[in-house]
Amino acid sequence: MKKIIFFLLFIFTTNLNADVKEAGSDPLPTEMLENIKNSLNNKLQKYKGKEVLFYISFDKEKLQKGEIHWNSGYSSFKKINDKSHEKTYKACLKYGKKKKINDDCYLFAINDKIVWDLSKPYVGIKIANSNEQSNNIDAERDAEATPVLLETDKKPGRFFKDQPDINSDYKFHVIYTLYKDSKDKEGDINGKVEELMKIADDWTYKTTKKSNEKSNTFNGEGQRIKWDFRQDGKLDISFLRLNITKKRFKSCKYSCGNIFGRTIIKAGFNDPKKIYVNFGDFAYKDYAYSAGFPIFNVFTKMAGSTLKKNEVGYFILHEALHSMGGIFNCSPKHVDGHNTKKSSDMMSLQGDGRNMTLDPKNDDYWGHNNKSCPDMQDSVYFTPTSDTPFDPFEVTCLSKDKWKVTQHDYKNYEDSRGDGYQCFYSRSDVTASWEKEIGIYQE
Repeated sequence: MKKIIFFLLFIFTTNLNADVKEAGSDPLPTEMLENIKNSLNNKLQKYKGKEVLFYISFDKEKLQKGEIHWNSGYSSFKKINDKSHEKTYKACLKYGKKKKINDDCYLFAINDKIVWDLSKPYVGIKIANSNEQSNNIDAERDAEATPVLLETDKKPGRFFKDQPDINSDYKFHVIYTLYKDSKDKEGDINGKVEELMKIADDWTYKTTKKSNEKSNTFNGEGQRIKWDFRQDGKLDISFLRLNITKKRFKSCKYSCGNIFGRTIIKAGFNDPKKIYVNFGDFAYKDYAYSAGFPIFNVFTKMAGSTLKKNEVGYFILHEALHSMGGIFNCSPKHVDGHNTKKSSDMMSLQGDGRNMTLDPKNDDYWGHNNKSCPDMQDSVYFTPTSDTPFDPFEVTCLSKDKWKVTQHDYKNYEDSRGDGYQCFYSRSDVTASWEKEIGIYQE
């Protein structure tokens, strides 16, 4: 009985968070406050004619170290009531955890009225003035994402840059990465990586064929990924050595899990018409994962298990769909970026040991009839390509008024995690030369 009582007490004590509707009062540094206001203004412009609630949370410990790390939860309503506040507050908590922010959420604004107490000046680290502390942080973050090149890496048949394209179509480009101190197993030049990508492509064709036959789409034909080939007919694979050792990675300071993507983009791989497959030829503590368009990661050893040939197809297609924005919030069975929590669907959150089927009922994300939500088979990265395609870059990174290739309105598409959440380019610690020109989402 004592154990049960303790458990109940634990439940009550851990749920004593901020009250819903409770406005924040913590002083905010100028730069962070301006970022939050800009985000709020974007939401108000997006939801003109509706009422908007805007909650935020931020990591206080990181802020004291000079790092800006905050999260928002927002929703639009015809009329705001108590349930509206509860819904938005819970959304803020949920997506704060995804960003590894465990601090509570507080109300920042109701429509264009900021209710956060801004009367107290921020007396901590003056991030807004780009002082020495913040400059040091930026420099260290920049150094961690700067690739290195050893003399021993320079080998015949190896390429360090994207080679000339054979056409201007959309493509998957493979990047072979190593830690700074990894042994070079030459997977990019001995044919091993190309063999695995061929296996993955064949698996994708067979899997999509089964689904397309059921949905009676593409005349029952399977679809393949559009790969980036060199003019000599070989798969274009670029080599990249990270500026971080295996030991250092375990204690890296800034967005460690996404250092792969940050390094790839900093190395100049940032074509908006390409998705980059980071093939890490080393052991990684977790499974394959996508960082959002245009990056996804697969490793030769993941979560203690060696990547097998009969598994590579699943990992490539699963993470490829994630990098294209799937599974979208508007999908009927959507659960945390996946299709259901546990099922035989290959896009389920957990799987049941048989997760090798692709939307078996064609009612959620592949071959469906829901015109207001993206159908993954319409992605421009598959061939044959849909007559009414969508460009994952546009859908995940740009506002609708900038869509040019995407031939859908997607009225129900709205990522409750925030605009640009699935776009790696929207991160504040990555930059591409074309960002301002194209005008991607920036939080």
